[in-house]
Amino acid sequence: MRQWRRESEIKQSRLADIVGVTQATVSRWEKGLQTPAPLQIDLLHQMMTRNRNFRLDQAIKRLVIHSRQRVHLIEDRSHRLLCASGPREKEWQRDSGDLLGTSLWRFATPEIAQAEKRLHGMGWHEDQADHLTFETSGRDGPPMPIVDKFILWERFFLSDGTAVRLTTGFDTSPV
Repeated sequence: MRQWRRESEIKQSRLADIVGVTQATVSRWEKGLQTPAPLQIDLLHQMMTRNRNFRLDQAIKRLVIHSRQRVHLIEDRSHRLLCASGPREKEWQRDSGDLLGTSLWRFATPEIAQAEKRLHGMGWHEDQADHLTFETSGRDGPPMPIVDKFILWERFFLSDGTAVRLTTGFDTSPV
């Protein structure tokens, strides 16, 4: 892994960000002191066997994390959290690090669940639609606060071919 990472000019910290671990963990993997989890092994294998532009993926992640809007990025089908902005973390009243790699589906409001059901009919997974805006009542408390009145979903692909969904929250209807 170390040889591939160096040949690909990827720093340990950048690889750690992509895979969702710390730089120290990547270092332990490279020294053989620790083994990646199966999901991480799969992602690392995909990265090593494909020539992809992971710099673009990192730029997207950086833009989401530093956004001033309530925004987060998930894998489209699994709803696994990839990253979230500070305002989104404030809304959730928790650090997103605890949720990285886990599905957010269990936190869906009835309106979010209904919007998800609409995706198939829109051709969402067949690339016939790439965005959806819908109204939501939000949620005040557990299991996770949601303050958005309107949600915009935008679908695109990362360099490894993974379909992702950028989720942006609004107080008023976006134009």
